[in-house]
Amino acid sequence: MKPILQRGELRIAMYQHDTPPFYFTQDNALTGLDVELMQGFANHLGIPARFLRHAKTLNEAVQMVEEGKADIAICKLSITFNRAQKVLFTKPYIRLRKALLINRVLLQKQQGKRSKYETIQTLEGKLAVIGNSSYEDYAKQRFVHMEIVPYPTWQDAVNAVRQQQVVAAFRDEVEIKKVIVDNNNDAVNVMTVVLDNDFDNKGIAVSRDAGYLKYLLELYMDNLNLELTANRVLFDYPKLIEHIHRNQLKED
Repeated sequence: MKPILQRGELRIAMYQHDTPPFYFTQDNALTGLDVELMQGFANHLGIPARFLRHAKTLNEAVQMVEEGKADIAICKLSITFNRAQKVLFTKPYIRLRKALLINRVLLQKQQGKRSKYETIQTLEGKLAVIGNSSYEDYAKQRFVHMEIVPYPTWQDAVNAVRQQQVVAAFRDEVEIKKVIVDNNNDAVNVMTVVLDNDFDNKGIAVSRDAGYLKYLLELYMDNLNLELTANRVLFDYPKLIEHIHRNQLKED
């Protein structure tokens, strides 16, 4: 903590592409759940938060912490074995189920006389993921009979499903559900499937020698008493932010 306090700012690494409602630009200002959380934490430390959005991939955000270019990385980061070898992660602040966005026409072609459930369990064809992400690794482990197709951005992956270039796209339930929330017309052509008992834990990364910083982050998050879920983040966002602000003031 001493170098951070002497520097007089908390450097926070984030992925460069907006991922609402976790982090995004609105009215030329950075906002979102992860942003609110870290601004509140920096306030408790008595220093400003500086958000560094240079990372071209989520793994690069982790690398910035590993190399000492940032104190913290928070951008809905999946806690993976490979990442945990490079940095320390806090306890998960949100636990999301993995999910699929499936093209209805291509699913129907595979279904035949089988149920949708059975067809999804043995899905074949191309599966879209964000390249160089945890979901590229998850997909290779879970969907061994599918061709994994990495895309530069999530929007590219979603468009590939819409245009029948791939059978499905694979990511956490917030991002999958948000496709339909943002555009109800999509429900005609695509469907969402949440995978039960297959979870993606999201944590905050700090350097391997920053055990005390990790402890303070966990204490701060515990005191906020958030109990985050995908539906709460998606459908109750304003009240969630109010809850964060209210609990931050109580702790002060």
